[in-house]
Amino acid sequence: MAHALYISEIHMDLNEYTRMAMKVTEKSRRRIIMIAEAIWIAAGAVAFALKQYDFTVMFALVIAFYPAAIVYLYKRRLKKIYAGMPAIKDDYVRYEFYPDHFLVLTNRGDGEYHYDQITRYVETDEEIIMMPAPDQGMLLLKKNCSPDLIKFLREKCQR
Repeated sequence: MAHALYISEIHMDLNEYTRMAMKVTEKSRRRIIMIAEAIWIAAGAVAFALKQYDFTVMFALVIAFYPAAIVYLYKRRLKKIYAGMPAIKDDYVRYEFYPDHFLVLTNRGDGEYHYDQITRYVETDEEIIMMPAPDQGMLLLKKNCSPDLIKFLREKCQR
């Protein structure tokens, strides 16, 4: 068997799990917030036009605080999910990168992916998230990756 070109590892604690889940669902959360905000802006405009100023103020407050409330509630839900999955608390993930594919090895099972399966590649200052599906993401911390691995992933996954 060929040796991996690069290796990265991560221990999936609550912070890492939350960070990954927030990145994976960011697009859908934004879409929901934008739709709800558009509806409330329209309702606020109608309330203002009808001189229902109490409702106008209420809609303005909802518009202002809804995004923060959604993030807070989602993170709270993630904490409950994490607490309800004892296996993930000890989850250790090892990524082995080869020229045409990579392996994801965990204490719960293994997976093999080809780079062309990555439909979305997200890179921030601290992390890389590779997504083979809209609701599935793989988190790599940049502090656990060599500069060569980061360059390799950019070339293989960004389109």
